[in-house]
Amino acid sequence: MNMAKKNKLLIIGGGNMGYAIANGMSSHKNVKKSEIIFTESKPERIRFLTKNDYKTFSNIEAALKNNKQKTYAVLLAVKPNDIREVLKELKSHILRDTIIISIAAGIKIKKLSACLPANQPIARIMPNTPCQIGKGMSVITFNKNVSKSQKSTVIKIFKSVGKTTILPEANFDLVTAISGSGPAYFCYLIELLIKSGEKLGLNKKISEELVLETALGTIYLLNNCALSPEALRATVTSPNGTTEAALKVFQKRNWNNIIYEGVKAAKNRAAQLSK
Repeated sequence: MNMAKKNKLLIIGGGNMGYAIANGMSSHKNVKKSEIIFTESKPERIRFLTKNDYKTFSNIEAALKNNKQKTYAVLLAVKPNDIREVLKELKSHILRDTIIISIAAGIKIKKLSACLPANQPIARIMPNTPCQIGKGMSVITFNKNVSKSQKSTVIKIFKSVGKTTILPEANFDLVTAISGSGPAYFCYLIELLIKSGEKLGLNKKISEELVLETALGTIYLLNNCALSPEALRATVTSPNGTTEAALKVFQKRNWNNIIYEGVKAAKNRAAQLSK
């Protein structure tokens, strides 16, 4: 489906994620850069987007007035605190069959629809930071007003920056805790391994290289072999060996419960923020 033929995608918010999505779409030839328009309030980001061949306006009214073609989708890539004001401005300027796509963390479809015309098609997405390099994981949910072709459009947009899956919105607090916050957990583990290498005698550069390449190789191996993480771990863990010695310490310190409680805390916080 050529979702952008003679139409435009409006991205409200030209920060890292909005820019990454635009670049992902244009690099995958889903749309041309000329078929994407941005609104952005920060002068330095306006200059950056313009320099990278994206038509950019300082407000929604100006963007839509200058766009003589139909806007088939509006992507909300602003901070959650800014959503209400953005929707207030957007409400009087969009067609009722234009799909609104929100990546604002913690903002439920019910809240979005309360600020929009009745029966507006809405998609809510939980992407994560690796979308910025085309290796993200985006979880998608839709309200009942989204058509089959609009669903296909949304999936295609987010497949341009990684992988996608569709889940009920009831799962989104947990999704936020797993894939949304997940990159920070992995970074924390990597950070601790690098520091351990340094404390035990490696210089920082060597420790970083060993840890980062090991992490990258392990993920690649898991994605390209038939083994589960548990099974792959077992292949590295020889009885009475070095790996087992480390794992026994982790298990004694109850790592399993520490990780579980951390994810649970993130899920509970996501639920609080979405109220």
